[in-house]
Amino acid sequence: MEVEKKVAESKNQNRQKNRKEKRNRSKKMKTIAKEAEPKPKNTLLPEQNKKPYHSNLPQLPVKRVVEPQEVCKLCNEVIDVIASALTHPDGGYCHFDCVLKKIAEDEHVTQAQKVSYIGRGTFAVIEQHEDGTFTIIKRIVWESGEAFDAMKKYVEAKKQ
Repeated sequence: MEVEKKVAESKNQNRQKNRKEKRNRSKKMKTIAKEAEPKPKNTLLPEQNKKPYHSNLPQLPVKRVVEPQEVCKLCNEVIDVIASALTHPDGGYCHFDCVLKKIAEDEHVTQAQKVSYIGRGTFAVIEQHEDGTFTIIKRIVWESGEAFDAMKKYVEAKKQ
């Protein structure tokens, strides 16, 4: 019996020893995991686990647009923003507002009529009625599609 008691006690001691080791192991693992965790940031946004993709290829330089300093054919002033300019039928470029004034003068627009841009280089003389509707009286094609394409190519060529 004594032998059985000693065997039982030794088994009991071994169990308790194993339990303590397991407890200590889990505590050690928790402390290691806490140390590895990054500290929370002061942000309301969720953390993103995706890392940005970085290529080994060199980045291409971004071209800078240099505004060409063209002179308006109608008013002989420098055009600051070439994107808002229109091509003149005789060659060169014009301010959008200068084209509106010229068409209004050439067409002898009355007070009930207006000159309006309707797209693709085309203007129209419109007459507005009392009920808010309007009628197109005359269409005036100022800029052709080829001239617009040539202007885009010109601006592209000016990029550095």
